[in-house]
Amino acid sequence: MKAPTLLLAALFFGGCCGKKEAARTTASAGPTAGTEQLSVAASAGVAATAHVLVYRTKEDRNEQVPVMLSGDRKSILSYPHPGDLRTADGLTVPVELENGWLLDRRGIGMNVAFLRITYSEYAAMESAPSLAELEAAITDRDPLTDLCDCGPRAAFSDPVTQIGNLIRHDSLHIRCKRLK
Repeated sequence: MKAPTLLLAALFFGGCCGKKEAARTTASAGPTAGTEQLSVAASAGVAATAHVLVYRTKEDRNEQVPVMLSGDRKSILSYPHPGDLRTADGLTVPVELENGWLLDRRGIGMNVAFLRITYSEYAAMESAPSLAELEAAITDRDPLTDLCDCGPRAAFSDPVTQIGNLIRHDSLHIRCKRLK
């Protein structure tokens, strides 16, 4: 009588553990197309979040709306809706750090361009300008002098202060990956 009960208990507990292991293996088996960052974050036990990007530009573009260009920088791939520029804290303008560095709050990348339209002007629009109007409003198709990826936003308790300290101690390029 005890042997069948023990056998059933062993099968039950073994089955439960096997399912957990299978789930863990599936989650960290490696990247699949388009989900590399999610897989890396899942295997590290970290929630996937946007990365902290800091950058410098050739000219002051702090108030100008960014758009993303194609790899050859000839056409606009993405641009914000005017409502995307507003948050509960105000407009999503970049945070000014030290030595000309800016903390991105909008979602820029290597192929960013800036419009001559300011955040406040763009946010006041009811709808986005046409693609032709946006193309005509681009001021510089290669405005960045520096771009660094400092990792997941979730890894920072206070990104402004922490990145500011890295800049002050000339260690930004040690902690962050230089993209440009």
